[in-house]
Amino acid sequence: MVTDIIHEKSYRVETNRLDLYSAKSLEEEMANLFQPGTIAIYIDFSNVEEVSSAVLGLILYKKMNYQKQGVRLYLVNVKPQIQKILKILNLSHHLLP
Repeated sequence: MVTDIIHEKSYRVETNRLDLYSAKSLEEEMANLFQPGTIAIYIDFSNVEEVSSAVLGLILYKKMNYQKQGVRLYLVNVKPQIQKILKILNLSHHLLP
């Protein structure tokens, strides 16, 4: 019998504000998220109240890099005000599950 094992990882952003100053550390941390065998990565935004365009650009860049390796990246538990921004920027269908 063959069993398909799905490897999904979930990570929570601990800060409530993601801006240009936190982009560098976020980029470094996101570089460590990928592990062999992972097929999906979920980033929990439940604590995030504000997000800059620089950080959104970084997340899109990482999503594209992960997709090339067969890994999906999604934001989960996104607050309504950030969901609205993603919708206005036409990013909700790219970043939300």
